Amino acid sequence: MTFIMQRNFKLLAWATLANGTCFSMILPLLAPLIRQLQLTEFQGGMIVSAGAMCMAVASILIAKNKKIQTPYQLMHYGFWGMTITWAIFTLILYFGINQSLAPIAIFILLILSRASTGAFMAMPQIGLQSYVMQYVIDTEQRSQKMAMYGAMNSLGMIIGPFITSVLLIGGILLSMWFAVVLLFIFSLLLTVFFQKDVSVPGDSIQQASSKFESIEFSIKPALPWLILGFSTYVAIVTLNMTAGFYIQDRFQLSTQQSASYFAQCMLIVGFSLVLTQIMIVKVVKLSLKALIGLGLTSMIAGILLSLNANQMIYFQASYGLYGIGVACLLPAFTTGAAQSVSQNAQVKMASLCTAIQALGLIIAPLFSTFLYHYSIHLPFYLLLVLMVSVGAYLAWILARQTKAELKLQV
Repeated sequence: MTFIMQRNFKLLAWATLANGTCFSMILPLLAPLIRQLQLTEFQGGMIVSAGAMCMAVASILIAKNKKIQTPYQLMHYGFWGMTITWAIFTLILYFGINQSLAPIAIFILLILSRASTGAFMAMPQIGLQSYVMQYVIDTEQRSQKMAMYGAMNSLGMIIGPFITSVLLIGGILLSMWFAVVLLFIFSLLLTVFFQKDVSVPGDSIQQASSKFESIEFSIKPALPWLILGFSTYVAIVTLNMTAGFYIQDRFQLSTQQSASYFAQCMLIVGFSLVLTQIMIVKVVKLSLKALIGLGLTSMIAGILLSLNANQMIYFQASYGLYGIGVACLLPAFTTGAAQSVSQNAQVKMASLCTAIQALGLIIAPLFSTFLYHYSIHLPFYLLLVLMVSVGAYLAWILARQTKAELKLQV
């Protein structure tokens, strides 16, 4: 592995940490900001979904446009775009909190700015995954790299809410401006230090794309894994979107108190994510089937605990179970999807995985906030039915695959 490639991998790790940190800072603030801006829960869901919709469209365009498929372009354009649009989004929030504009004007501007941020959010994710897929051939090393980046992103999910809880002392938007500065710094670092590896042919990605054109790309083998990924992201977004409201309404707290408690929940889930991922990679080394079983069981147990929690400590404990579930299900999703297609199709599969994530980010905020309007418990019941259904479906699929493998051996 050349010096340039090693430096790129290290820089990507730190960029992943910064990305996870910046975009998790807003999670404890979602519910308080929406209510402070005099918007409804459903309008908040529309704002989040607008960004996800553009994220999905961007993923499709990247998969089709070979001129912007290189990891170098995706990382550079993505980080600079996120920096600028996140600054605009924060500025609009500032005007809204200070009532400089009418609520309807703020709502429209927030949708537009969030949509523009979503268009750039897809790029670093696709760039990171395609870089690993193209430059790391060995399956074990590839999974270790992806697990490391997953751990860095999860660590960001710990640091982000912690920074938010500290910076709340200086105002509700201070952490958002901090995120803008951090994104700007890493945009500069990527522009200066993230370079193309000279030991790899300059047109390697175009060559891979050319090879892919002669191979029929079938989504059918990846379908179970895409369903798993979609369901996991629906669960993640639903919990992030509605839990802030749920804490405030169920336990009768102020917006400031609910933001603080939800920040603690995000700290718990972040620690749980990192510890579980370290155990999976370094100690236990679970199989794909074991990851799915443990992940779905933990998610179902967490949902049941959230529904029956009559004290805040029990509700927060459920986030420890969510962390275990997500730490198992996301690697199972990406690993299963990558293994279902050829090496030459990895860029397209990375784009498809990002599009599935974006689809979950579109549907979950709208559906969960719509259900929350009728009952604060309905989003959790939705997740319970979804996780049980996906578990039954994957158990059937894996049983069929095992049966087919046994027949071949005989």
